[in-house]
Amino acid sequence: MIINAIQSSNILKYADLDLQDIPEQGLIAVSGPNESGKSSIGETVCFALFGRTFSLNMDELSKVIRWGETHCSAKLEFTPRDGKRYRLERFLDDAGNHSARLTLAASASNDEPIARGVEQVADKVYELIGYEYEEFVESFYLAQREITTPHPHSYAVKTMAGLVTLEYCDAACKEDKEETLNEVEQRQTEQVTVQGQIEEVGIDPQLMPSLESEHAEISRHMDESNRLIEQLDDASIAYQDALPKREKALSARGRAGFFRFIFLLLTLLAGGAWYVLAKMPEHEYALQLSEFIGNMAPNWQASWLLYAAAAFALLFVIFWIRRVSNHSSTKAYDETASVLATALDNLSSLPAVEIQDDSEVSEAASEVASTESLSSEEQVGSESESIVVDRAARERLSQRVSDWSAGIAEVRDGVGHEESQLRKGVEVDRRRLGQLDQVIAQEQERLDRVEQLQGIKADLKQKIEEKERHMAICAVADELIQGTTREVSHQFNRKLRGLVSKTLPLFTENRYEHLQIDDDLSVRAFSSEKRDFMDLDEISSGTQRQIMLAVRLALSQELVDRAVQGSQFLFLDEPFAFFDEKRTRSSLTVLPTLSEELNQIWIVAQDFADDLKFDLHVHCDRESDSIPLKQA
Repeated sequence: MIINAIQSSNILKYADLDLQDIPEQGLIAVSGPNESGKSSIGETVCFALFGRTFSLNMDELSKVIRWGETHCSAKLEFTPRDGKRYRLERFLDDAGNHSARLTLAASASNDEPIARGVEQVADKVYELIGYEYEEFVESFYLAQREITTPHPHSYAVKTMAGLVTLEYCDAACKEDKEETLNEVEQRQTEQVTVQGQIEEVGIDPQLMPSLESEHAEISRHMDESNRLIEQLDDASIAYQDALPKREKALSARGRAGFFRFIFLLLTLLAGGAWYVLAKMPEHEYALQLSEFIGNMAPNWQASWLLYAAAAFALLFVIFWIRRVSNHSSTKAYDETASVLATALDNLSSLPAVEIQDDSEVSEAASEVASTESLSSEEQVGSESESIVVDRAARERLSQRVSDWSAGIAEVRDGVGHEESQLRKGVEVDRRRLGQLDQVIAQEQERLDRVEQLQGIKADLKQKIEEKERHMAICAVADELIQGTTREVSHQFNRKLRGLVSKTLPLFTENRYEHLQIDDDLSVRAFSSEKRDFMDLDEISSGTQRQIMLAVRLALSQELVDRAVQGSQFLFLDEPFAFFDEKRTRSSLTVLPTLSEELNQIWIVAQDFADDLKFDLHVHCDRESDSIPLKQA
């Protein structure tokens, strides 16, 4: 960046400051006695560029306004690295109102500005010139102060060395690591809390399988009881329906057997008589039979006996068929009795159960943790009605049913009693299942709660593992950043030593050629006379200032190479305050030759020798509050 023109109103000493057509290259001298306003020119440039000055803090910025005035303004025309000429205007009043405006210098006053507002202008200026206030005052702007070794940890030096980005990354990495560590500790605390909640629930892993097994067993018992009730009821109804039908079938079978026997005899008699009369007519029995029949039926014929035998035989066959049919029906009814007898015998396969009063409720339904089991024999109420099972009576009934000796009333009463006992058992099972359902539901809620907590715990564990992996990555990144920082710092110091080695011999008339600059930027100079490195306190104060000026110029050159990458001005306020005339002349001769980029060099001093030539010489007067342009 090169300064082309400076204008100000009511800033520090000057009511009016107007420097136009400033040379873009060469030495610009600013001279005058103490309190003549020499430093005010540099402060004006600093205020115009950055809205602040080296000598004033931000909270006392209003002191930049000239005494007795209410406002001030500054206008700076400059050419940054893009080669265009810009005009930067800044305004400040004693009420703290601060404004800024950036335009192209060649544009009309009514054109739209490039940037307007303090923050917007600051961002645009940084984009144009490549540095901020901190780097400026540590390099290109040497305010009126003691020239000291730059602080190695200053923001400006870190920027020049290229360490700011690395430090931002390192700080972000450490902050990320610390935040991650806090998250890990927080998640671990949550994990302990969740584990405590899991232990507080106190799940017995054997309880739910036991309850479910018992529930399934009782359900099977109840289903079997209902099946037996249905089977017993159907078999009983079938038996009661079949009993009179069987008796009727037995009676019909007896009658059919009787008539079958009668018609068999008649068939035999009629057939025998026909045979005797037809085949042995002379036989004594034939004559007697013929006489007997003739007395009863005078016109009879022997063939009638044959027809009668055939008719009787047909009737015999009919009644024989009926008897067989009735016998089959009887056998079918016997199967009905067998089914009922089997149903009665199947009752013995069910275990004995107890009936509880509905008014009583088991504590197991409300106290899950103390529930061990709800077996079918458990006493749930204080009063219970036992199911009475008379196995002998059941066996007798089954036997009487099997041989059809049990009557309808006996079967109805006996089966009714058995069904009543079974229904009582079903009711017991139903109450047990209701209690188990309640207990299982409560236990399932506890299991679901534990499962949810286990899921939260697993999620916390996964997050902790992810954060620990992230911390490991941060640790590796931190090591890499630290290593890179050391390498960049080492390279910066080496380059700084190289730059100083070019300027130091010129400032010290070749008496000091090399500097030893450590990582903390502590400086030792190599003396050609002593052939060894010397601490600064072993060297004269004038030489120390020459060495520090060489270091300052080396830093400026490094910032130019790194950020500006173009022509740049220097403003050196009283750099030769403690130099003798010989050192001053030597330094002024050397300065224009130090760098191809540091083209415009402002030198502030109380006076200069008359034979020294400058490209521009600005004379300051203690009694004047304005400066016009005066050529040397």
